Amino acid sequence: MIAKRTRQPTYYNKISFCSDGNEQNENAILKICNKDCVNYGQIIKDKEKQRVIGSHKRKVLGNMSFDDISIAHVDGLCSALRERMKCSVREAKTFAKKRKTIRELLAIYQAYHNLIDVRKGKTPCMKEGIASKVWTWEDLFYVRLTYV
Repeated sequence: MIAKRTRQPTYYNKISFCSDGNEQNENAILKICNKDCVNYGQIIKDKEKQRVIGSHKRKVLGNMSFDDISIAHVDGLCSALRERMKCSVREAKTFAKKRKTIRELLAIYQAYHNLIDVRKGKTPCMKEGIASKVWTWEDLFYVRLTYV
């Protein structure tokens, strides 16, 4: 989806990614981008007996600054999803069995986050100029959609 939604990076206009130490991420990035057009860094969590005791940063592709390597936004999103969607909690009784269910739950959360959840007086859609007011759940459920 990233390849479809972004401009193809070039050697002079690189795309940057940060993730945890999962090898699948590097393989996926190399499938969609030329390695000379990517900056990719990892935050690797150091563990001792399943407890995180620290972390370190690693440059994988390109020459990304160590200061720019961060997964705080991703960790924050995962934390918010675990708090709000029971099926995303580890070892939950309400484990989602179908991808469609997870997609639908994520769509509801995305609508809430972008249109209803106010941070510093505005929602993300208001900051981007997409919405002019804070929506309510009623606004969201009764919005008239047009199909083109």
